[in-house]
Amino acid sequence: MPKEIPVFYNPSSNKHNPQFEVFNCEKKPHPDIYDRISQITDALQTSKIADIQVSTVNNSLPFVSRIHNIDYINFLKETSELVTRICIRDNNPNAAIYPSVHPYNEISRASNSISRRGLYVFDTYTPIMKETSEVALDSAGVAVAGAMLLNNGEKLVYALSRPSGHHAEKAMAGGMCYLNNVAVAAQFLKDQGASKIAIFDIDLHHGNGTQDIFYDRSDVLVVNINADPKYKFPHFTGYADEYGNNEGIGLNYNFPLPLGTDVELYDKTAQQALKIIGDFQPNYLLVSAGFDTHESDPIGAFKLTTLYYKRLGSLIRNLEIPILVVQEGGYSIKVLGDNVVSFLKGLSNK
Repeated sequence: MPKEIPVFYNPSSNKHNPQFEVFNCEKKPHPDIYDRISQITDALQTSKIADIQVSTVNNSLPFVSRIHNIDYINFLKETSELVTRICIRDNNPNAAIYPSVHPYNEISRASNSISRRGLYVFDTYTPIMKETSEVALDSAGVAVAGAMLLNNGEKLVYALSRPSGHHAEKAMAGGMCYLNNVAVAAQFLKDQGASKIAIFDIDLHHGNGTQDIFYDRSDVLVVNINADPKYKFPHFTGYADEYGNNEGIGLNYNFPLPLGTDVELYDKTAQQALKIIGDFQPNYLLVSAGFDTHESDPIGAFKLTTLYYKRLGSLIRNLEIPILVVQEGGYSIKVLGDNVVSFLKGLSNK
């Protein structure tokens, strides 16, 4: 019988239940619902290709603090505690805090709770709730658990992290992300002795947080294929001329693609991106795997098919590098699990 793919998740993910996002001053249902996780785990169980395990990392703070600013980490904790008190006061278990004002010049200071929200959260898609700090730490712990297995010699591991992480910067939440799971996992592998790590972000939206964290570093290559930020979130980054800075010059690549990108154009671009990764010769490859590139995704813009994810997985597998897949976006609930299974089948040649 073929070996099953190790999969890690944390049941605490179901505590993260944001009700609304605010887009263009409109209150809309939040797309990051817990059913995303159950759909994936159900599909994995049906496929019989995965060994689903609860994360073994019960305290991810030492690993998270290697990437994120400690005051920012404390902000998440203190704000979650504040929301807990609001929930009790208002008898509302789904209370949430959103930023209302952001820094507006170079000498801006954050001296109270309202200003700190604007300093540390860059949009109104990323509410902080009573469980946010705990669940974000657990989500990062899922990625670390996967990295630990990779470090012990496993060739392919899937970290089913939620909330996602690739939009979280060193000291800023946004894009439904609070802590950068893939960056925390990459740093763990570096701390274990890896000389070079590559991160391949295939989410529809540019991984601004991952870029921010590693932009000045020579030991981590970051490659994104993303929707053109002229039209899609996060808008301010994800352009082709962002190559890195200082020691990181030449180690950041973005491939912004037009709205409506189909399988043919995406495949051609993926091969270019993977050539860059192969030439870098990393010890490990971490994949920020978003499936909002699917043709049916409600907030998507590309036309990839479920079948194509298997092809994409096989292209990545051909690099013959140990791989950690870290879950990011994907909001077409009915097909999300099938998309993940298709991708993992390509990666594992099943």
